[in-house]
Amino acid sequence: MACLWLISTAVSIYQLNHLSINFEFERLFGEDNEDRQFYEQHLKTFDYDNDYLIIILEAENTVFDTTFLQQVKRLSRKASELEGVESLLSPTEIPHLIKSPVGLSGIPLLHTKNPDRLASDSIRIYTHPLYRTLFADDAEALLVQLKHKHFQKPKGEQLLLSELESSLLEADFPNYRIVGKLTAQTEFINYIKHDFSMFLSLALLVTAVLLLLIYRSVRNMLLPYLISLSTLIYLLGIMASIGVELSILSVLIPPIILFVATSDGIHLLNAYRQNESFLYVDKLKGAVLKIFTPTLLTSVTTAIGFFSLISIPSAPVKELGIFAGLGVLIAFITNFILGPLLLPPKYKVKPLNIPYRQFTVGIMRNRFSITVLSSVIVIGALIGIFQLKTDAYLLKDLPEDSEIKYDFELVDQEFGGSKPWEMAIWPADSNLSVWDYHFLKEADIIDSYLRSEFGMQRLFSPVDLLKYGYQIERGGGASFYRFPPEEAFESSLKNIQRIKSRMNSATIADSSGKYARFAGFIPEWGSYATRQKNSDLQSFINTHVDSSIIQYRITGTTYLIDESNEMISWSLIKGLLLATALISIVLAFYFKSLKMLLISLVPNFIPLLITAGVMGFIGAPLKLTTAIIFAVAFGIAVDDTIHFLGAYKKAKATSHSWRLIKTFRSAGLSIVITSVLIIGGFILFTFSSFATTFYLGLFLSLAMLSALITDLFLLPLLLSGEE
Repeated sequence: MACLWLISTAVSIYQLNHLSINFEFERLFGEDNEDRQFYEQHLKTFDYDNDYLIIILEAENTVFDTTFLQQVKRLSRKASELEGVESLLSPTEIPHLIKSPVGLSGIPLLHTKNPDRLASDSIRIYTHPLYRTLFADDAEALLVQLKHKHFQKPKGEQLLLSELESSLLEADFPNYRIVGKLTAQTEFINYIKHDFSMFLSLALLVTAVLLLLIYRSVRNMLLPYLISLSTLIYLLGIMASIGVELSILSVLIPPIILFVATSDGIHLLNAYRQNESFLYVDKLKGAVLKIFTPTLLTSVTTAIGFFSLISIPSAPVKELGIFAGLGVLIAFITNFILGPLLLPPKYKVKPLNIPYRQFTVGIMRNRFSITVLSSVIVIGALIGIFQLKTDAYLLKDLPEDSEIKYDFELVDQEFGGSKPWEMAIWPADSNLSVWDYHFLKEADIIDSYLRSEFGMQRLFSPVDLLKYGYQIERGGGASFYRFPPEEAFESSLKNIQRIKSRMNSATIADSSGKYARFAGFIPEWGSYATRQKNSDLQSFINTHVDSSIIQYRITGTTYLIDESNEMISWSLIKGLLLATALISIVLAFYFKSLKMLLISLVPNFIPLLITAGVMGFIGAPLKLTTAIIFAVAFGIAVDDTIHFLGAYKKAKATSHSWRLIKTFRSAGLSIVITSVLIIGGFILFTFSSFATTFYLGLFLSLAMLSALITDLFLLPLLLSGEE
């Protein structure tokens, strides 16, 4: 058996080389919903709106300098040739189009070689609604935007970023910023890798130290430690062998499994220590018989709790549920196969002078105070819960000193936004075109609202093309960049037909003229504020725009992520109720008592209420990475309650107090040890500068501490009538 353990461990360790981390934003989208389905159809006409990189180039004094602009020009041409780049928008490459006697002609927007003309160029730029969005207000920076292909593998993304940075260095740009999905994903992956390796290592170290301090014996601490370590290696080996990549949620799996498996080992070791038989076989048999059923029950209920996450329409959540549940079952099997091999045949029982009797008497004497205090805490938690709101910021989880976070904030402040936003539009009458006058007139109403009320600065749509066409018709002056009167509509439209290739009109309307979009960028307002703005926009359109002419639908990656965050966050809460129902069925068969079933659930819901209440009071938003805390906490906390109730069920005594004393002697120490280890492990996460890791550690520690206190003080009172 020992050889089999060593071989299986070695094979699993070898597989760990193939374990990788992936943080693809699109994986956060909700599955099988109308918004997702619409977006997938939308992608058949337009590419991913998130496949872009914004390059901010900063000048020492002003961007209107020939030396600087020549550098920008060289970079623009070099960047447009990089593998994976599909198009590029640069101020040095944009012509200012005018209508001449011989047709349309273009003059440079920026005369990069003629310093005498740059002053007039700057006036033209800053008085033009379209051009000025590419320049900072203080004229010390400009924006270059490139669109890249949709990469399927991180290797292609990293290659493009590397080549782009090399091009920037070759062009001698000391001050630049690169903003986009690729840089954000890279930053998230780096932090996930850092926290995963560091805190997992620290958790293993702290677990070993605490076990050594508790058991004061290297051999005794090895049983729970090796069981947890082996379980973790087996699970990660399985995940690596089938190609599962760790996401922002699945990195939770290792600490969960580490603590659950350690808990199983501690219960086995303590049962072995407490057995008073002299023969090793009898001692081992007695220990296994004592905790096999409770451990099986806790493993099954915890696994059910995690498996219930499969019902959540999100791939990262499903992966967490599947592999956390699988890990719990592997921990159970490993504990009863490997555990007996590690138990010392000769074990000297060292009696611990723990005042179980005094502790129990103290609880019973102070039952009124404990009940009142518990009620007050629950009421306070409920007040905090009503202050909870779903909100998510893409980069708020990054540390304050993160360069990437600063870069995104700079683009938000100086260039109108870094997050893509888009809305599909199409004629209500299939006989009309998106280039029809009445259609564009209604679209112009939406365009005006987006710029004035919604707060969008960088926006492009068929309306902008039409305005530009009218500007050309009237000689190229910025004052004529507006919606044309009806008598000038046809001539403006003809100008559009002539400039479509130069203005890349395919990015905002399809070739059939039946489908178009508003495409722009917004700042990081947070999902709550953005959803409110979207709702206000929809109300405005429904009230002020003729639905018999134009139809619309907000879509895009930003919209899907915000909506998915809302949907998945509440789905996780509903999933918790499903897990509770499934676990209740299992417990009902075990306890054969409705009262015991209800008693077993109360101590596990109170910690969740406390955690949610604290989140509400401190303003921590409910989002994917915080909502998952409740499912994880419930899955782990229910273990101790079941072990306590299992020991209580087996305890025989003439009174409730003596039955409790025997229960504390049988399971109390194991519950305290496992809880201290779990709290100590999760509290390490609060030292992370990555907010996702910090909040997971903070709230899981709080939930587990609340669960321990509830099990030790409130659960005995709930059992007072169960005789």
